[in-house]
Order: sequence, then structure tokens, then C-alpha cells
Amino acid sequence: MPWGRVAGIACAVAAVLWAALDAGFGGTEPAPAVASAGLAVLAVLFGAGAWVMRVGGRSERAPLLAGLALGAGVYAIARLTLPG
Repeated sequence: MPWGRVAGIACAVAAVLWAALDAGFGGTEPAPAVASAGLAVLAVLFGAGAWVMRVGGRSERAPLLAGLALGAGVYAIARLTLPG
């Protein structure tokens, strides 16, 4: 698996999630902490999808799904553990 591509996708996903949920662009309030639960569920689903694609012989799609899983999962954990 091309780990550089996975890392790039994960960083892009985390940046988009930060901009959408926590940056406060346009004077909006940050999303509540409970949004992290939904992100964690998405991370699990994307991770399962990456595994299924790899096992099912469609390994060219696995890096995208793995990057989505890592980006969403790490961002969810960071939102829950890092101070505001």
C-alpha cells in the first residue's frame, strides 16, 4: 500500500474537518464534542471498507479508504483529548 498517499489523504481529510467543524470561519461556533462520535464511526466504516477492498482484490481503492479512516479517526481522537 502506498503509505505516502494514505498520509496525504489523511492530512487533507483532517484539514477539511478542522475547517468545517472547528475553525469558526464566518463567525460560526465550533461543533459540539459529540460530533467526534460520528467521526469515529465513520473512521471504523472507512477502515472496514479499506480492508474489504484489499481482501476483495480491489487494492487500488484501499489507500483512499485507509486515508479517510485515518484522517477522520485521528481528528476525532484529537477533538476529544486536546484542550479546546
